[in-house]
Amino acid sequence: GTYDKLVEAYRESYGEEPSLEQKNAWRKLVDLLKGLEFPSVWEFPIFNERADIIFVGKGRALVVEAKGWRNVRKLGEGIVEADGEERLDPCYQLTNYVTKLNLFHSSGLKFDGVLFMYNNRDYMSDECRVVRTIDELRKELDQMGPGPEEDLERLVNGRVVLSKTLLDILNREKDSLKRDVARALLTEGFGLSEEQMKVLGRVMRALENGERRNFLVKGGSGSGKTLLAVTIFLEALSRGYLAFLAYKNNRLINVLRDTMKDWSGFILYYSRGDGHGVGEEKFHEWFRKHFGDKEIDLVVFDEAQRMTEEVIKNSQRGRVNVYFYDDDQVLLINEAGTEENFRKYLGNSEEYELTSAFRAPKEFAHAVKGVLEGKRVEIPQYYDFRIFSRIEDMFKELGALYEKGRKVALICAFTESEGRKSKGKKSKNQDSIEKLRIGYPLQSGFDLYKGTDIRVKWLMNERTEYPRYWRGELHPLKYCASVYGSQGLEAEYVGVVWGRDLIWRNNGWTFDPDPITDNVGDKKKTLKSLASRCKTDPGNCDREKVMRLLKNRYYIMLTRGMRGTFVFFEDKETENAVRQLTGI
Repeated sequence: GTYDKLVEAYRESYGEEPSLEQKNAWRKLVDLLKGLEFPSVWEFPIFNERADIIFVGKGRALVVEAKGWRNVRKLGEGIVEADGEERLDPCYQLTNYVTKLNLFHSSGLKFDGVLFMYNNRDYMSDECRVVRTIDELRKELDQMGPGPEEDLERLVNGRVVLSKTLLDILNREKDSLKRDVARALLTEGFGLSEEQMKVLGRVMRALENGERRNFLVKGGSGSGKTLLAVTIFLEALSRGYLAFLAYKNNRLINVLRDTMKDWSGFILYYSRGDGHGVGEEKFHEWFRKHFGDKEIDLVVFDEAQRMTEEVIKNSQRGRVNVYFYDDDQVLLINEAGTEENFRKYLGNSEEYELTSAFRAPKEFAHAVKGVLEGKRVEIPQYYDFRIFSRIEDMFKELGALYEKGRKVALICAFTESEGRKSKGKKSKNQDSIEKLRIGYPLQSGFDLYKGTDIRVKWLMNERTEYPRYWRGELHPLKYCASVYGSQGLEAEYVGVVWGRDLIWRNNGWTFDPDPITDNVGDKKKTLKSLASRCKTDPGNCDREKVMRLLKNRYYIMLTRGMRGTFVFFEDKETENAVRQLTGI
């Protein structure tokens, strides 16, 4: 029967057994909809969430979110208590699905939505249409009429892929964000998931209740950490709280400050090196100078995995503090923002995890991790992952996408040239060579690009070039970012130049310290110094640490693309290995 087919299809599609709650809901729905002949798709995936049913008409589709809850009570913005559990407000959830499908689904169908509350008479909302009986649902479907088979195929074979970045939305919706943050993001297709909304609601309640609380929010690459961090920060400011958003990455912080100019004074470093960062010992001096004796209500720490242990210890500046982190994105040896250390140093904490994927598909992120572990993987067919043997071919494809209006970015391994700002007296030629990443001649003497007319410079100025680059105002193929200039950022299509640092030899991953130019951090603890020690002083070398830091870099670089990732390898043996691991 229909129910058995649903269970089997779910197992095949998602590789797991449906929950008892889900099975019971399907049984009820199948019984309610018995005899309703209409083309439809059940459990339709929208990123890592699923719409209950989508009925298909001619050129149109009706998203039906069905809820069997008996008792529903609104708790706050976007959250209800349903049969004793906190859940996402069903009208917000439905609107989120419909907006994402209209903006990001490739079918071209026009989507509308209705909430089917078949066990409840009390829930009311101005945000969506609510029906409570099968007859009311049938009237909605009769108004649309059944569609042809080809429209059903357009829905099933289509893809939901983001075509806008968070920076685009923040830049365009400045005024709306001052009034109603979550709603402004919702209308742009950046509505929060249930797990995100639960965190937002809980943090706001902690502020309202005068609690002193820390929140630890773990999430992988592309799980929506920065979206939620910015939402919490702006929501708190809009409610009159004194709130700060804190980072370590000077490139990312300048991109956000430039994009969010009205709030730039509240976007701070948690580690500056001069002692005045939010997590440093002299922060009180800086704060009193600028804000007097006020109490800080909230500090949101994004990319908190980059904190040192000392910064973690000093970081509890607000009544409420929220830490977003990913253990797999630690970049320097002294960075200690791990689950273990947060638990060790921060008391009175609540922990959450973001499991959805909002940037690159979750399956692709898992595949990237598999490749970096030396495993054979399967790249999702709906994600545009390509390997190029010639950099000219990769640039041609990325250039064509750019000409079509797609947002494109280029990220390069921090190798071959130092990309340093000019200091002291240098010849113009020497200065130019240090800033050139792709072309000839390179600072390292690497001559792969000899005979090509391609020249790509490092992005250098954190205050001007980086914000303009990630907003799409600079040509994406004339500059490239390092991992430090891409962490926390995204584009529709990303080209990655895989360097000669992390290489495949003798059936496994290893590294070559010679091409590495990454001197970021304390002098004796930079990636270059750590890797070089393995060559000059093998007995005092932590190869495992070097490998972890390199793999973290490639994990970050390879998961910046929302629609696709194109890769060119500067080491042919490594290219051949990754082709074998991915089957491409």
